[in-house]
Amino acid sequence: MSTLTGLADDQPLVSRIITVREGLPQSFVSGIFQDREGFLWVSTLNGLGRYDGRQFKQYLHTSADPAGLSGNIILHLFPAGNDNLLICYLDGKIDKLNTITEKVTHLSGSKGFNVLKKETGYFKSLIRGNNGLCWMMSQDGGLFRIDLNSDRVTYLSKAQLHTNRPVLGIAWLQDQLLLLTQSNLLICDSNNAVVKTVPYPFSIHNYFNKGVNIYSPGVRPNGDLLIADAEGLKIWNPFNHFFKSLAIKRQKAPGKLIAAFDDKGNYYFEYHSGVYLLRPDNELIAWLPAITGAKGIPTSMFTDRSGVLWVGTNGFGLWQYNLRETPMPGYNTVHSFIYDVLEHYTLSKAQLTGTFLAQSQPYANRVAVSKDSVWISDVNLRQLSPQLALFANGKIQTKSFTNNNKPVNNQRRGIQFFCFTKAGYLWGIDQYYQLLKFDTRDLTFRLYTKVNIDEGEELNGIVADGESAFYICTNKNLLKVNALDGSTERLTSLLPGNYFFCINNDPVNKNVLWIGTMSDGLIRFDKNTKKNQLFSIATSLPNNTVYGILTDNSGLLWCSSNKGIYAFNPKNQSVRSFTSRDGLPVDEFNRYHYLKLPDGDMAFGGSSGYTIFNPAKISIDIFDPQIALTEMDVINKPALNEPLNTLKEIHLRYDQNFLTISFAAMQFDFPEKNQYRYMLKGIDKNWVMPGNENRASYTSLPPGDYTLVLNSTNTSGRWSRYFRKVRIVISPPFWRTWWFYTAAILIVTVLIYQVISARIRAIKRAQAQKLQYERKAMELHAMALRSRMNPHFIFNSLNSIKALIQEKDDRKAVSYLTTFATLIRKQLDNSSNTILLEDELATCKLYLELEAMRFDGRITYQFSVSDAQLCEISVPPLILQPIIENAIVHGLLPTGHGGRIDITVHQDEDYVICEIEDNGIGRAASAIYKQNGSRLHQSKGINLLEERISMYNRMNETMSSLETVDLFIDGKASGTKVIIKFNKNI
Repeated sequence: MSTLTGLADDQPLVSRIITVREGLPQSFVSGIFQDREGFLWVSTLNGLGRYDGRQFKQYLHTSADPAGLSGNIILHLFPAGNDNLLICYLDGKIDKLNTITEKVTHLSGSKGFNVLKKETGYFKSLIRGNNGLCWMMSQDGGLFRIDLNSDRVTYLSKAQLHTNRPVLGIAWLQDQLLLLTQSNLLICDSNNAVVKTVPYPFSIHNYFNKGVNIYSPGVRPNGDLLIADAEGLKIWNPFNHFFKSLAIKRQKAPGKLIAAFDDKGNYYFEYHSGVYLLRPDNELIAWLPAITGAKGIPTSMFTDRSGVLWVGTNGFGLWQYNLRETPMPGYNTVHSFIYDVLEHYTLSKAQLTGTFLAQSQPYANRVAVSKDSVWISDVNLRQLSPQLALFANGKIQTKSFTNNNKPVNNQRRGIQFFCFTKAGYLWGIDQYYQLLKFDTRDLTFRLYTKVNIDEGEELNGIVADGESAFYICTNKNLLKVNALDGSTERLTSLLPGNYFFCINNDPVNKNVLWIGTMSDGLIRFDKNTKKNQLFSIATSLPNNTVYGILTDNSGLLWCSSNKGIYAFNPKNQSVRSFTSRDGLPVDEFNRYHYLKLPDGDMAFGGSSGYTIFNPAKISIDIFDPQIALTEMDVINKPALNEPLNTLKEIHLRYDQNFLTISFAAMQFDFPEKNQYRYMLKGIDKNWVMPGNENRASYTSLPPGDYTLVLNSTNTSGRWSRYFRKVRIVISPPFWRTWWFYTAAILIVTVLIYQVISARIRAIKRAQAQKLQYERKAMELHAMALRSRMNPHFIFNSLNSIKALIQEKDDRKAVSYLTTFATLIRKQLDNSSNTILLEDELATCKLYLELEAMRFDGRITYQFSVSDAQLCEISVPPLILQPIIENAIVHGLLPTGHGGRIDITVHQDEDYVICEIEDNGIGRAASAIYKQNGSRLHQSKGINLLEERISMYNRMNETMSSLETVDLFIDGKASGTKVIIKFNKNI
């Protein structure tokens, strides 16, 4: 039997104690669990709390909320799988809480769960199996099978389990249910039947001869069972038969061990009010022994994914222990910073006492390092031959340097700052602001130019730029000085700060200078372009004060500040900070208290202590914390009543455009080290870097579709691979929506249409009225034209009658007069503006009869109509007669023998065509005939006809036309054809 092997090397210190002041519902912690999103759930005797590393969200039973918790006195919190927690209450009720949706199911009202009300003492035996099944012991030695898929409980008696011994403990291992009795382990199959019995290689020792339940033992992944009894802790593997007993006697029965595994397989468990550690190799360590008189007994334990051991206590809150190693050692100040650091490197007091370091005041020493040597000055030490201390090869010596100038300047000098060039030459500057070059081989120095610095300015740093140029930093200025010609360039106006504490060259880029300020942050200065970039709290630095800057071999800048030490990566601007919680002796450091040693170690000093560390040996946090949305307020009110865990997108009105979002990294060891960044895509073009501030605000957001992206670093400053995204849609006001625009356009269009239509109607009315007047005028004009034609025709006819009477041809004169009277009657009957084509053709026939009689049959004619219906269209009166008259007078009569006229009516698509064809002399011969003065009659009928057709078209909106075609036979004129087109639908 093994016993306790020892105490922990370093007594673990509680990192934080969380009580009701920090939002814990109550100080007695009965259960702890971390959900899939990273939140920590803590049950107490007065409700449940969800912790995000900064604050608690409380869940309490109230009569006003029947959907909430069934009670507040929680005895046990059990992770049941599928994001569910079983909450077990003092009165025997059980709730199922989904940690993602935060929905509470009251199982006590489900079938079979009422039997568990009398089993409150066995809630601690709950274990989880497969497929949503859980198992719990009963007080009569049987078992309860709890199906969380159907929310049903089934009781299994000892007989049903095929055992006559009561079950003292249960475990789940390798998909098998294990039952522990007083002397045997029973292995069950999928039907809950015992298929194998394995006797213990040990005895269960009871307390004071009283039977004690094991409940649910600890189970290692390799199959080891960790069973506690009165004699100690049994480690037994029933599959490979490994067994080991650790003798740690208890004064009282522990029941179920209050214990937790970490990610390395270490097993932390409560023992006599303290915490013991069982390592994977079974080494037992009193990790946190109980202290006599100390308050607080562990009542629950849990290790989270970020490496924190949480210990709940019996009324003294929730204790946090960071299991990761402390990366930064801390030491107390005894003498001065340099003295203490060198003493740390095994230098004896006798060696140090032999140098001026023993008398140096705080803040008086300055340091320059080259390869394997450290040179140290004292600014208060003024000598003709300045003394420097040399620390090399584990020894320290004092070296005096003589003046190599001619003539010798007998001023006493104190070296205020000095540095090495790349070639290894040591340069310094004294209290007179004069540059000195030291020869470390022959221990001489030579004076060079005096720098133009105002008297009273504090020298705070010098770095080399090549072999003879230097950048000098004072509290008020930054200067570039050439030691050979004394030229000085003042660069202060180019910098954003105004009080400078330190200066250093970039370890990688020789053209970059880094400057620390008193309150403005860290400045990156490009020597070539003279451009600068400022890093501060606004860009994730922990503090704006930079006391000292050291560089390591990987290119990082290590800076001391008023909030610890941080490593700054110039490549990606990431920051990893260290504070007293990491082991540093103090958080506030001092000017001039920084030193890089030849072996790569760095030392920084503060007000009451110092630290020495090697950057290459500091462990790096590789944990990727999830980031959770913890609050979302719209106009200072919660945006949703539902859990934010399930929120993927949110739709808001246009007037809900004032958003405040809170978030938290699910890493609890050092939440103050987690840096955040966020971006609202659609508004922000780049990441917003609020540092450790876990809140984002946006005001007066315009309507649009946005995506909020959240991200955080771990404690080492490395950005996590987890992002939280939420789509935020802000709807426009109804007057800025597409449907409103569409409706507005339609309404405006309708209004415009109505206005235009009304205007058009008004114009049409005016035009119609005007047209009516014009039509009346045209009608009057047409009547006038017609009246001009009628007298012309009548004159010719009367002349013919007169001629017949003079010739004593009474019979012809009577016939002629009768036909003429008929024609005149028709004309008098056709007093309207239009007549039927049929009537017009009848008039033309009467006219041709008269003309044929007048010229003794020399004129013949023929009418041809292809379709009688064509004669039903309306045409102007006397529209064809003038053409026939013109054909007779100007075409046929000049031939001397008369001729023939053919009138043809036919259809051509939408037109009725009237063709009047004669076989007279043609238009060309007629024109000659007229020129010779042999015209029989000067006719104006054709001109009047064309005017009438034009007026007819305007009045009736038609396309009637008149066309004259010359006819030829064998190239000789053979007559004329006149074609008149009328619209068919008139």
